[in-house]
Amino acid sequence: MADKKKKIFLSKESSAPKRPVILKSDRDTTKDPPKEKEKPPTIILKTREQSAPKEERPLSPNVQAAENEGPQPSKIAQNENKEKKTIEQKPSAPLKYMTEPVKLLDENLEFNSAALEFLHDSSINYLVVGIIGTQGVGKSMIGNLIAQNNPIPDLCTQILNSHEIPNNLSFDGNDVSSLENQIDGLHFYETPETNGTNGKVESSFFKFKMQDIDQIERGVHCTKGVDMYVTTDRVILLDCQALWSPALIEETNINPITARSGNVVTVDCLQVASFLMAICHVLVAVQDWFTDYNFIRYLQTAEMLKPSLSASSSASSEEASSGESHPHLLLLHNRCQLEDYTPEAVKTMQDLYRKAFQKSSLQLNSGMYMYSDSNRNGLSADCQGCSLDTCGPPLNLFLLPEIYDDFDNQEIYRGHPTFEELSKRLRWMVLGVHRHPITNVPNLSERSWFQYCAKAWETIRKCTFFMEYERFLP
Repeated sequence: MADKKKKIFLSKESSAPKRPVILKSDRDTTKDPPKEKEKPPTIILKTREQSAPKEERPLSPNVQAAENEGPQPSKIAQNENKEKKTIEQKPSAPLKYMTEPVKLLDENLEFNSAALEFLHDSSINYLVVGIIGTQGVGKSMIGNLIAQNNPIPDLCTQILNSHEIPNNLSFDGNDVSSLENQIDGLHFYETPETNGTNGKVESSFFKFKMQDIDQIERGVHCTKGVDMYVTTDRVILLDCQALWSPALIEETNINPITARSGNVVTVDCLQVASFLMAICHVLVAVQDWFTDYNFIRYLQTAEMLKPSLSASSSASSEEASSGESHPHLLLLHNRCQLEDYTPEAVKTMQDLYRKAFQKSSLQLNSGMYMYSDSNRNGLSADCQGCSLDTCGPPLNLFLLPEIYDDFDNQEIYRGHPTFEELSKRLRWMVLGVHRHPITNVPNLSERSWFQYCAKAWETIRKCTFFMEYERFLP
């Protein structure tokens, strides 16, 4: 009976529809009863203490947040504009002119930074002229001719007297060591001269020291390392030491002196020549006769061993080599004779140099030559009929005559213009040459050029090309 009731009860539940059970979610929050509005707190403002310094005064929260956030771009731009205005308002430092040359490379071929104070960041219109050659060819004299802004009175007399030793020096004939020390300590280019008009003492016209008769007789070179002089019209002159001079072997720290000592000096001179090729606009190669084939081969070797110097590290090697500039090469013959000024001799010189440097990257057609080119680059005097028809297409070749004691005798036939006219024309051509950019950095200032020189010399000294070349020398 109980089972039947149970069955009936189950049937009733199954017949009735089931209602879904809705559980209460945890997300539902009970609504809080409305709170009473809180009253704003009472803030008591403290008066600013006028006696306290500005740094110790309390800051507002907005100012503290701005300081914590760091500098804002708008304020940075305003500060930069203010700095630019202050820089523009500041007067530029006065130009410091040189009175005598300083060492760019000393006698040990170490780079010297003493010349940096004579260079300026604002100057980009400058000209760098390097002078190389063997011993006693007149490199320092060429530098003195280019360095003069005003014409030198009695130029030939001044050059002839520069080789003489002053008579007011008294030496003891038995003391040879003191004689050598006193001669080495002489500075003839700094000897003061008295002007007859106003009685004032003026410095010598020549800036670079030239060889005297004693140094010529002893076979000693005058310039050691590389001398640097900056003229008032921003021409940077670099006077190089003699190439392959036997006196360099004695002055170097090579001990003991062996057969390889000459090779070490040769490599040092090659590094100096490559250094001048890398930092100069114009490279003047001086000879005193036509021609030394070893000197031509020396220039070719220095150009071959010169490493690629790029001021931009991001540039590729191909772009650096293609964008690297090469100096204007001026082949200058000093102490020329009468027969050197004939059209046949000039044509022979030009043909030889044109064939010798046909594969060179040095610029040989820069307009630095003697005779007229379609009346655009002519002299006021005639050079024995040298012209475009008789001598052929010109290249950078210039001839300076030898100065004799009878230079002022007008009755003697010279066959060329006077030394004063040729020296004036030489300076005019060198200063008027095209000033190409030395590096791939545009508008390189004088100070930046000096820093580039330091990096270039360091690169050349560490370059393995020169060491490998020394191994193949006899």
